[in-house]
Amino acid sequence: MAESVSWEMATFISGCLGGIFGLWQYYKSNKEARARAAADELELFYSDDSVKAALRILDWTSGYIPYVDDAGVRDKKYFGKLDFHLALRPHRKRRNEVRSYVEAEDHYLLECLKQGANCDQKFSPVELYVRDVFDRFLGRLERIESLISSGVVDHKNFEENFSYWLRLIGDFKQPGDKLDHFSNKKRAALIDYIVHYEFFGVQRLFARYGKNISDTSRQASRPELPTDGFHFGDNPKKEA
Repeated sequence: MAESVSWEMATFISGCLGGIFGLWQYYKSNKEARARAAADELELFYSDDSVKAALRILDWTSGYIPYVDDAGVRDKKYFGKLDFHLALRPHRKRRNEVRSYVEAEDHYLLECLKQGANCDQKFSPVELYVRDVFDRFLGRLERIESLISSGVVDHKNFEENFSYWLRLIGDFKQPGDKLDHFSNKKRAALIDYIVHYEFFGVQRLFARYGKNISDTSRQASRPELPTDGFHFGDNPKKEA
């Protein structure tokens, strides 16, 4: 009898240890799989041509950006300070209704006027391309937020990788800020776009890090900081 009880106890203990080991293996393999998935997603994010183009446009005031036309032909197009506001304006907003509008800098409208066309509510091909770039960029950010919510991407890890951009986009600029080349007006135009076209995941992502980009009512009320901004690649043949 004693031998039988002892054998049953040993079997029970062995089964428990096996179960614990199995759970540990499952946890370990699941953790490794999540880590690989997170690394793959971040690599895809930063290697996406649209993401790279969007970050370039955000970080610089003017210059030449990579451009792909409807036929897939790659080129470089000049993108100025006003063009950012024109590209990200709502569909129904006229060109002359955007912030800091100067007709002399609206090269697309001037060309239209030469041809006798009315382009006041139209988007230039480059502006349409930039809208597509930002739609893809913001869509990528929404996917990141979804993966953070599901536990695939660690929110601390993403914060470390994306901290510069979280501050650049998420913070109001004050005199003396190191990131004041991204003006409050440019920030307001981006936030207006995010809110108007309902990129709720992007808003939740920034809110996760204490950055409120859901309220645009304060954006235009802040005075613009005196800055000429940064300029990139003024040679269309040179990679910046």
